[in-house]
Amino acid sequence: MKKKIRSTLLVLLIVALLAACGSSDMAPASAEPAAPAADAPARAVAPAPALAESSDFAFEAEADVNFSFRAESAPDSDYFSLPILTPSDAGDRRLIYTVSMQLQTTEFLPGMRLLLDTVAEADGYLVSADVRGSDLRRTRTEQSAVFRFRIPTEGLASLIFVVENNYNILSLQQGMQEETAQYQQTGWTLDDLREQESELLEILETAEGEAYTAANDRLREVRRSIRELEASQAAIMSNVIYSTVDIQLSEVLVPDDIVSSPITVIHVLIAIFVIAVLILIVILVKTDKNKRKEDR
Repeated sequence: MKKKIRSTLLVLLIVALLAACGSSDMAPASAEPAAPAADAPARAVAPAPALAESSDFAFEAEADVNFSFRAESAPDSDYFSLPILTPSDAGDRRLIYTVSMQLQTTEFLPGMRLLLDTVAEADGYLVSADVRGSDLRRTRTEQSAVFRFRIPTEGLASLIFVVENNYNILSLQQGMQEETAQYQQTGWTLDDLREQESELLEILETAEGEAYTAANDRLREVRRSIRELEASQAAIMSNVIYSTVDIQLSEVLVPDDIVSSPITVIHVLIAIFVIAVLILIVILVKTDKNKRKEDR
């Protein structure tokens, strides 16, 4: 009887082991991620449609337009971007674009280099960078970097296109702020101040005494105001010509064993069954030994 029990347990153990091996072999192997198309041909950027024609993007003269997207993985690239009016297309309008993105990549250093090269090719420049690497003395950890770029608005669509086709996009926020009215108001105020400057210069040519002093003091105030307003206009134009882009790049480590054979509920149940059988065998062996000792 004991021999039959042992034989049955041994058969069950063998069956469980074979089932575990079989289920592991039958687990579908995940396809390797496609390499980023660094040399992909440039996509022709269609002219931006008039915003008033689209109800999704219609806005008042001084309204701000904001667009945001969050996803676990990136869909088709055409889904993301709002129409971008470059300074040459916008005419007299003063439009300021800002973009913020959170990106993922499995190739951190090549991904970081691609970003920097793309910005450089668009005549942009790096404002700030914060790169966090992995300590070689410890277990490999995911690397990350935070960048702030200033890139010509003319090349903003090309940068977003490269990002969409080479990284996994966790989030993308794109905003547009119109400063047309502020810019025009500043220009009108500057015209008035320059007229005052001309009039004061004429007065100073003939004025004497206290009149001269008062006119000269007023001229200093007018010129100070002119410099401040010119600086304000220059700042607006700088933000119109160069867009601010914030990018957070994160590395994602995908272990090979997790990709090729994911742990499923079946694996867990088989492991529990095998452990239970082994425990039962140990108990029976000990019981048999104790029985033999008592018989002696």
